Amino acid sequence: MVTSCKDDVEIPSSTQPPTISLQADAIAVANGNYILKAEGRSAYGGAKLRKVEFYKGDEKIGEKNIAPYTLTYLVTENIPEQELSFYAILFDVNGNSVKSDIVTAKVSVLPIRIEAENAVLRGLAKVATDPATRETSSNQAKVGAIDNAESGIDATIEIHTAGEYLIRVAAGSGFNDTSHKIYIDDKEAEAQIYNIPNLGWNVWQTFDLIFDLEVGNHKISIRRNSGYGELDYLEYSKR
Repeated sequence: MVTSCKDDVEIPSSTQPPTISLQADAIAVANGNYILKAEGRSAYGGAKLRKVEFYKGDEKIGEKNIAPYTLTYLVTENIPEQELSFYAILFDVNGNSVKSDIVTAKVSVLPIRIEAENAVLRGLAKVATDPATRETSSNQAKVGAIDNAESGIDATIEIHTAGEYLIRVAAGSGFNDTSHKIYIDDKEAEAQIYNIPNLGWNVWQTFDLIFDLEVGNHKISIRRNSGYGELDYLEYSKR
């Protein structure tokens, strides 16, 4: 038997377990924070709540001893559409416990962007930050002067899961008959070509190319193929 603080009303003790619910989004973004929110309640007249433990699959990923019972999980999984499952267990001070329903989320892998000006410049290529460039470019800078076969950029990417990858290049040109070639790990003989229509300088167009990549570090190279073009950024993501 317990007594309430108001008017000394007696509340019957309870041996019923507490209850818990767990809420979370259906999408877990790779390399982002995923929020788990548990709500626990003791039975009427029941024991005080002690803690909530959080699990991903069978792995305990954290616990909270006081409300609000909210846990932030850093999503290290990076396979698109991979399904993750989570649940929580609530304990009271008498040793009673209850498990929540399982919530599931699918991993979403966002493209990883590399600004052209942050890559390694090759040949005549150079960074430009003039007013027109700052107005239209993604990081207020671009790489221009890609004026001969040796000119362009190199960028290193890290691949955690083997498979097909989409590489998206943002490029532009104010010159007719312009094209760039892109290749992986110095395999220039396997280069893919993208043609850049003449829409004017600082008018960015995107070009998608597909490469099979193994786990590990890879070098992406972009070079002049014909004409005169410029680069804003490149992105890569698993298909």
